[in-house]
Amino acid sequence: MKQKVTVITDSKGKVEATQIGHGEMRDPRSGILGSIVAGPGQKIHKIEFDVPQMTTHADVDAFHKKLADHLSTAGSGRKR
Repeated sequence: MKQKVTVITDSKGKVEATQIGHGEMRDPRSGILGSIVAGPGQKIHKIEFDVPQMTTHADVDAFHKKLADHLSTAGSGRKR
């Protein structure tokens, strides 16, 4: 199922960070509202993407690779 995902990439398109959602909703348990922010030379992408279950660092690495491939071939959806 597709979910809103915020993605930060470096100047070469490598995924540096991801966040489920676009930072517009509070965590239902803690009430905390958080959002990732692009730094100098980075880009922020707000897209919808299939997010798999991830339990290991290798799962996260594979997900980041899929995201980078998607952003480089299909455009980046909405960039800021």
